[in-house]
Amino acid sequence: MDKPKRSAAEQVRAKMQQGQIILLNGTSSAGKTTIAKKLQEILEPPYLHTGIDHFLAAVSWQRLFVYSDSSSQTDAEGWFLPFCDGALIDAPRLGPVGYQLLDGMYASFATLAALGINLIVDDVIYDPKVFKAAVSRLSESNVLFVGLHCPIEEAMRREQARGDRAPGGAAIFHGLVHRHACYDLELDTMQVSAAECAKQIQVALQQRPRTAFAHLRNQL
Repeated sequence: MDKPKRSAAEQVRAKMQQGQIILLNGTSSAGKTTIAKKLQEILEPPYLHTGIDHFLAAVSWQRLFVYSDSSSQTDAEGWFLPFCDGALIDAPRLGPVGYQLLDGMYASFATLAALGINLIVDDVIYDPKVFKAAVSRLSESNVLFVGLHCPIEEAMRREQARGDRAPGGAAIFHGLVHRHACYDLELDTMQVSAAECAKQIQVALQQRPRTAFAHLRNQL
């Protein structure tokens, strides 16, 4: 049996008791992790930093990730990563287990927030089905949805300089992560320092109504 829908007043009371989620979305090497660390330095009460990289680090890469430039295989149970000469040449494609794990990831964020835990989540939401899962799972949470923009040339330069990512991701995700075009706050991480980005997010938490996820939920 479906749960009865809560009234608007009940939803407001529930959100007042929840933790805050700051969801940072941007291409690889846009500066999300650096900004998350700056936020942890200035925000009160404390925030837990988590996100897509933390979850994927716990995944069995040998079982769920397939790297190939072969046209004979284009999918995987978890993730299929099209590679050529050591570089990512197209967006990774998800299989059923990959979608299941990411849906569970967003559900876990919602659960933590419902328990009063504040979260900074850094993410690269490039897949439409994953985006719908994020909006659906987090639509009743207190989410400040922040879009982090970075010119493609600068993102590629950072990707090469950091040396801990396979080349290609910054450029590929750049054109995919902001297709929904709806945020509570947008920042250009080339024009604004990580510390200043964190300060602007802090101000947005105090002053701006969080409406992006409510708007996106209505579009699903």
